[in-house]
Amino acid sequence: MSLSASKITTGDEHFESLTQRALELGATAARVIRTDQVVFDPRSHFKCRFGCSRWGRYWTCPPHTILNQDQFDKAFAHYGRAMVVQTKDAKDSQDVTVTLEKEAMLQHGCPFAMALALCDLCSECAYPEPCRFPHLARPSMDCYGIDIAATVEPLGLQVDFDPQGEAMPAFYSMVLLD
Repeated sequence: MSLSASKITTGDEHFESLTQRALELGATAARVIRTDQVVFDPRSHFKCRFGCSRWGRYWTCPPHTILNQDQFDKAFAHYGRAMVVQTKDAKDSQDVTVTLEKEAMLQHGCPFAMALALCDLCSECAYPEPCRFPHLARPSMDCYGIDIAATVEPLGLQVDFDPQGEAMPAFYSMVLLD
């Protein structure tokens, strides 16, 4: 049984303008949730490792992420809320999420806001050369073991796949807020 988004969201009007801003920036949906609603599953990391062609070829993908799993888990434990963002393509996801991260920091009093989005800044990653956009590049949710489908489904959102196993037509990202 799936809970409605209104029953599981934080209900905090403090971030309502940030949710509206996500939509203005091109998101198709945005929801603020408690971080205890984020579903972790180590199989997500396995799928990242064994099911994605980006593994080891991008600065924002394992094993090259700056934070290892233990460091991420310790930092994540300090967050109480997050915004899940849905867009129609990876580039929009990257742009919207990083913009929301900066606005959360500057306008909503979240000095440690952090975006998690599939990096799509370059048509081909510079790896092993230095990242061309380290101030904009962010790691994805699944590289840290977040089960995206299980996290977004209770929000009335879903991850769909085509017959070849490619995710479509929605991309998901997250901004850790406070």
